[in-house]
Amino acid sequence: MDAARYTTQLGRAAHSARPGRESLSKRLGKVAKQIRERDCHRCQYCGATAETSGAHLHLDHLKPKASGGADVATNLVLACRRCNSARQNMSLAQWAAYAAIKLGLTISPAKIRGQARRKLPE
Repeated sequence: MDAARYTTQLGRAAHSARPGRESLSKRLGKVAKQIRERDCHRCQYCGATAETSGAHLHLDHLKPKASGGADVATNLVLACRRCNSARQNMSLAQWAAYAAIKLGLTISPAKIRGQARRKLPE
């Protein structure tokens, strides 16, 4: 293995090993699975599935952690990689405006929040 690649892998491992950097899905366990079921295994912003997007769906904070958002089911929805990466730490209203212009998506913040408030399946 070349030195640059080895250093990059060490950097990623060190980054991921920091406290609080473990996977959100792993930390939430059963609740993460329930959120996936509640959201019908679809990105709540564009409707993509893991099959149609070609990537795993991620848990996305409605109120970003950078703004004080918590790791609770009512603050989490499923998002595809494209939407999750593009949203960054925007508020839901900012994201809706950005997604309309840049991605051609029509996102209703009220509908997304309503989805997140739905009762989790057993």
